[in-house]
Amino acid sequence: MSYKIKLKNAKDKSAVLDDKGYKALKGDKKLSSLNFMDNLRAHSSGYPIYQRCITTKKGPVYETIYLHRWIADKFVKKPKSNRKLFLRFKNGNVQDCRIENLEYVTMSELRRSNSSTKNSSGYRGVTKENKRFRANLYHKKVNYNLGFFKTAEEAAKAYNKKSRELFGETNSLNKIKSGTKAKAKSKDKAKTKKKK
Repeated sequence: MSYKIKLKNAKDKSAVLDDKGYKALKGDKKLSSLNFMDNLRAHSSGYPIYQRCITTKKGPVYETIYLHRWIADKFVKKPKSNRKLFLRFKNGNVQDCRIENLEYVTMSELRRSNSSTKNSSGYRGVTKENKRFRANLYHKKVNYNLGFFKTAEEAAKAYNKKSRELFGETNSLNKIKSGTKAKAKSKDKAKTKKKK
């Protein structure tokens, strides 16, 4: 059974908990004394949090409790690792704090689950160098240089092929734009350069 807890500062958002997590929250004396569930709000990045200001002699101190971290501390087994671990929402929904939706992963695994890219080519693992596009991928401190390509789409396909080989199907695979439009644009640019 799932429970939805309305977030105080977001009209259309709710935290989602499973039965085990919900009962643990309800049974926690400290959280009950804080009216934790009635005061959950959405953090600027979407996470359900509880936050309060405590006045001290040195000034205000803010206490912040992230719901997903509280649940993970109680119920999600943290694997042994010599690398720093992060919490990942398996389904990508940061309001879904059900135990089965949380897992500890390394930063590289966390990035593999993210589909966005901030690179100017528009594709993960693809950079423009002069008039060509280079595809490369890093894994376990090894740089896989996949070569140069005429279009960003060709480079993105090469990246996807190597990524599938190393990691399987992940959210970090490039979503390739239709190749015909991209090729037509590059041909049009070439024609206009020749006319000048």
